[in-house]
Amino acid sequence: MLEIQNIFKTFNPGTVNEKRALNGLSLHLNAGDFVTVIGGNGAGKSTMLNAVAGVWPVDEGKILIDGQDVTRLGEHQRAAYIGRVFQDPMTGTAATMQIEENLALAARRGQRRGLRIGITKPGPRPGGPAHRPGRAAFWWPAPGTDFADGNHE
Repeated sequence: MLEIQNIFKTFNPGTVNEKRALNGLSLHLNAGDFVTVIGGNGAGKSTMLNAVAGVWPVDEGKILIDGQDVTRLGEHQRAAYIGRVFQDPMTGTAATMQIEENLALAARRGQRRGLRIGITKPGPRPGGPAHRPGRAAFWWPAPGTDFADGNHE
């Protein structure tokens, strides 16, 4: 469940470049709802998603995910509640890793976070460059809400 309660976001407040991107936005989505947000350039679609994800702090209002107030949590803390698909396919993935390795990281969502040393055999792997011994891997928690930003077919 996602609930956005009367949020406001202004970029560059008090300057000649001031831009009010969100002006009292409210939205309530129940678990399982599927929503498409449509609007022209500058309408606030990406700003809304970034506010929910914690990229931009909101000036006023509340954001609740599954009943938890996440309004003042940072982006990395909100990752426990949401998953995202970015406009740029290289954002949100480990660009130097193979597709299978990125999927393996995604499959570990919800498992214990941390770093550990993993020893791999040096040399070429099918479909990719050589992997060096001693790789550190990271894990992030499982999301409850998923977002996609941009034109996805």
